Amino acid sequence: MGPKPKVEVVKKLAPPVVRPAISQSSLVFVPRDVLEGFQERIETDIDWTVTESSCRFHRAQYKKNDDAKVTFSQALKNKISRSIISGFLNKDSGLTLEQNWEFLLPITLWDTENFATDEGKICFDNENCVTDDLMKLIKNAVDAGDRNVLKNELMMVNVLRVNGMQMTELDETLTRYKKLTTLNLCGNWLTELNATFIPQTLKALELHNNCISDVSAFAESLPFDLLYLGLSRNMLTTENIDALGHLPYNLTVLDLADNDIYHLTPVIDAVSRLPNLCALQLSGNPCALCTGYARTCLLKLSRLKWLDCREVLDSDRPLEFTEVHPDDLRSAYFHFTVFRIVSCPQPPKPEKGASTSFHIELELPLLDVVRRKFLMFRRPESLVELLPPPEDEEWPNTAGASVPAIGSKIQASGIIQDEQSSHGSDIFNNMVPKNTREIHNYTTFESSKVQWNKLMNFNEPVVKIFCPDLVALRDTFRSAITIRLVYSIVYTPPKAGKTEKQKSLSTIKPPGEMRVNIATIRCCLRAPDWSQQSQHFHWDETLGTSDAIHWGDGDLAVLQYSQGPVKVTKGKVDAEMGSRQNMPEFLTCHFGFGIDTLRTT
Repeated sequence: MGPKPKVEVVKKLAPPVVRPAISQSSLVFVPRDVLEGFQERIETDIDWTVTESSCRFHRAQYKKNDDAKVTFSQALKNKISRSIISGFLNKDSGLTLEQNWEFLLPITLWDTENFATDEGKICFDNENCVTDDLMKLIKNAVDAGDRNVLKNELMMVNVLRVNGMQMTELDETLTRYKKLTTLNLCGNWLTELNATFIPQTLKALELHNNCISDVSAFAESLPFDLLYLGLSRNMLTTENIDALGHLPYNLTVLDLADNDIYHLTPVIDAVSRLPNLCALQLSGNPCALCTGYARTCLLKLSRLKWLDCREVLDSDRPLEFTEVHPDDLRSAYFHFTVFRIVSCPQPPKPEKGASTSFHIELELPLLDVVRRKFLMFRRPESLVELLPPPEDEEWPNTAGASVPAIGSKIQASGIIQDEQSSHGSDIFNNMVPKNTREIHNYTTFESSKVQWNKLMNFNEPVVKIFCPDLVALRDTFRSAITIRLVYSIVYTPPKAGKTEKQKSLSTIKPPGEMRVNIATIRCCLRAPDWSQQSQHFHWDETLGTSDAIHWGDGDLAVLQYSQGPVKVTKGKVDAEMGSRQNMPEFLTCHFGFGIDTLRTT
């Protein structure tokens, strides 16, 4: 018999990706008749993360003092005056170098180590980060018995940090540092640079958290051997982004994170002209949240080895890359997943004619189109309106009723109250009626409703939102999201045909909904990671706070819980048995936030 004919395997075509239609303007377009200051009203009462709050405060301070003028020499003098070396440089201090070294310096260090708070220690380290090996420089001056030794050696350092000094411009003092290789000017008010003052020996220039909106004035004048340039948390936009292609030839690392670059193609075209670029950071820009972000970067930047501090592996670059659809560069899907809710308190048995359920409420005001349009064209005193009561029915007055912020034993202050426990039946005694006449002009996204169980699972994803406004999506990941676990009882009116006795029993409670918050959880989101599908959070009652814990790179979805004791099988390792563990005793919730990507398709 001859060889069997080869059967050609027909590859199945991938299902087409469903993409809602996107207009050229989408939600970023601002109409001419829009009310002034609508964006500020949209961001009112948004719970920003600590990092975002501090950066917004820094930006607001700059706007208040935009006419201020602080040169490099003034900023350096202020920096040194706050550090421990000021006493060793001050000839009028009244103490010798030896007295400063033997008495004053040890006392200062000991007090900081033993009595300062964590915030105080951070401030102390920031004030004394002028250069590396600061203690060594001080010791050399003490051994020589000459303050000028310290002054001269400071001019010969390789690393200099003048950060957080409200500096607005450079001056010729910087040119005196002949051996400088690393210069840190972060947290100042620099809008542009006079590159003639920058030493040509420089290898790394850090300009994070300044007010730079255009690099075209100094891009071509930076030192030729510059290897690292940090421009994160500035005001860079898509405009004038082409100047990035004129940065030094030898540049290998470029940090553009947390700017306002909206369109991905122009910035990729610009940095692709840097032949030695091997590491790029764009996370925190609106363009870094589009669906085709990672695929476009890896396709057009073939020499890139690191993207957003993640190593680019061979598996991240498939042999066959499908062409990126234009809509994938200006939109994305936000998704929220509830992995599990464990050990929720069991509710009491409901009355006849009532149905009970649990569900999750998620507040995403920045992603709500209705709220955005409402604030764009109206000046509301409140985002809540009330419909007039119906004339043919009697409705309870619940306009002033409010739902408790946290219905478990974790109170708003974060203090655990022993007399109130979510494991007791008292939590279900705090039910309040839902006002069905209340109209919220900001949407609270709700999950599907499930019945009580020791281990409750929800449909995945719980919430999936199409986002053509990448700025609103980016800002959502800079905020703290509120999640509520809600228990509700719905009383339905009696059906037609029931006897009078049945009707009387079923109308003890008026039709409507009663609810109570079992837990309110706060999740401080982070910039999405192109190499991971979502970021996971863990919360349980034993934490003593409403803030959830970010789970790092761990995958909470793989965890498995058993309602009975976990039996260890001899001869099987943990990997074979999976991550199965005993059910926690206290209320525990696991959530995930992320965006859909087309990284490998």
